Amino acid sequence: MQFTTLNAKSRTIGSSRDCSRARKVGNIPATYYGKGSESVSISILEKDLENVLAPGKRYTLLDLVIDGKGGNPAIVYQYQKNNISQKIIHIDFLKIEENTPVAVRVPIRLSGIPIGVKNQGGSLSQESHYLKLSAKPADIPTSIELDISEMPNNTTYYAEKLDLGKASLLSPKRAVIFTISKGREEAEAAATPAAAAAPAAAAAAPAAAAKKEEPKKDAKKK
Repeated sequence: MQFTTLNAKSRTIGSSRDCSRARKVGNIPATYYGKGSESVSISILEKDLENVLAPGKRYTLLDLVIDGKGGNPAIVYQYQKNNISQKIIHIDFLKIEENTPVAVRVPIRLSGIPIGVKNQGGSLSQESHYLKLSAKPADIPTSIELDISEMPNNTTYYAEKLDLGKASLLSPKRAVIFTISKGREEAEAAATPAAAAAPAAAAAAPAAAAKKEEPKKDAKKK
């Protein structure tokens, strides 16, 4: 379990005008709270907040360092944006409890060159780079490691096959992690019999049609 440090300063709750002044100088009003504890009003530098909310980091585990004092584990719970500028105007941080599962987004890291690519000419495509999990803080993996060296051609690997330890999967079970498509030679080989059968079928069609016409001619003669 790894935490990302985020500096914060305590603040006194004031009017909306006070909050507006704070935003103008790059300070975003925020609240840190959790079950059984009083909420703490804080402010975060906008530039630091942008790093935390960058793509793929929405569920990062944080250690809020409030007025220089750390040991405040948290995750981003929710935030509000200005309807016009789309800039964040307030953010809520939820305190992490040791025995309470939290929802996190964990990266997936593939290792090795699949047999399907190395020996069979297939093509690898990673479809999912993150999965949403639920776990107690101590059980949250830093990343999901998956060795795909033995994976053959024509493979589709789903999230439900992953070993997540003590964590539970929140993403869809049938979320595709990666695929290994058929190689060009194999695809051409599979297409060859069908292509060869097409002319034969086309040649047989007139003959079949002629046979169907014969009974009609005999009937006219009678």
